Amino acid sequence: MKVLKSTPEQPRICKFGNFTLVPDDGWEISQSFIDFESGLLIVSTSDRNEENWIDTGYGSRTIPSKQYRIDPKSGDILTRDEWSKYFSYLTTEQISIDKKYKLITTRVYEPERDSDGIEEELIDLTTGKKISSSTGIAFQEDKRENLLESLYRQQKERQAYEAKIAALPTLAEFYEKQLKSLKKGAILLRYTDSKNTYMLTYNGTKFELYALRKKNTFSLNWRASGYKKIASFTHIEDFVTAHMKDKAWFMQNRPFYEPQDDSHSNQLLKKFVIDFFNSLRKNHDFTFEEYTHIQFWENHFYEHDSVKRSAYKQYCGHCKQPVRYNPRYPKYICGDCSSKVITDENGYELSFYNIGMSGGLRVIFKKDEKVIKEDTSLSEQRCFIDGKPFIATEGRFGGIVIQSEV
Repeated sequence: MKVLKSTPEQPRICKFGNFTLVPDDGWEISQSFIDFESGLLIVSTSDRNEENWIDTGYGSRTIPSKQYRIDPKSGDILTRDEWSKYFSYLTTEQISIDKKYKLITTRVYEPERDSDGIEEELIDLTTGKKISSSTGIAFQEDKRENLLESLYRQQKERQAYEAKIAALPTLAEFYEKQLKSLKKGAILLRYTDSKNTYMLTYNGTKFELYALRKKNTFSLNWRASGYKKIASFTHIEDFVTAHMKDKAWFMQNRPFYEPQDDSHSNQLLKKFVIDFFNSLRKNHDFTFEEYTHIQFWENHFYEHDSVKRSAYKQYCGHCKQPVRYNPRYPKYICGDCSSKVITDENGYELSFYNIGMSGGLRVIFKKDEKVIKEDTSLSEQRCFIDGKPFIATEGRFGGIVIQSEV
């Protein structure tokens, strides 16, 4: 690369100084900025000739690049000996204000890149153990966040998030808030069955259910489409009692949202829907097919961070003890149950692992504590715990998930 400096006869200027940057033939400037720490101009160029790009073997290629350090005052391209004088390569130690952590930082020259890197280690002074380490790029346009600053930032963000979550209302508190905010004309629910479209509204004193003998969930103006009132309820609980008695209601009906009439303006029914499905989950009184319909309804009333996460209940698919809510795996078993002896239909003891970092299911078959065979061709494996059938599969984001079969 060349730096063409300005002269009285031929003035040259760029945003960094009185000069022009000219890359080598076949190359282009890919990045240019003023280094935060030194004030030097950092210019990176890359090879435009794709024949010179290096195949990594993983479906991508590395583009050859070069980096230059330039004095923006003079426009001179500096050698390594010249630009290295702007920095200290001595290892430094920083103790946090609360005396809990020690940050060890070293600036190092990386000849393979002809550039500098920053190596860091963060030590917990209470235990003497290393918390984290990193190797990063030294030249940066903005102030670099070190590991200690990153730790405190993450702690602060986590505290703020936990405070936000703790302040969320319970399901009962959410219901009371929705009840107080209920306005005349609110549409609480729109849903369909095999023949009709229904609408639950509030007229200021009572809850009214309207029906239209047409199964159409798109662009229906209920005031102009022939809806007829078929029932009236003094309290919302009366509607719940009449229409949400058993599983037939969520299997036979499906909710929908019509933005044009703000049919999602109040979530008064959310409490009753979640309570009903929590009771089904507690007793595992649902099939996987039925759970698809459960999710239709729960998703209809879902709003991010509207209630405490504890509002949604889930229970182990074997011992029925409470577990973390995970709608993707509604019948998964707890850690205690998954640590029990697991066998196949032939009595072989089974162990499950991922095939590698990318996931997959690896099944190990044992008899009398000796490995009989190993199988990596399966997407799932039927197994038994205490004589009950389960299915083991690869988790969506890795790991192994064991769920009740029924």
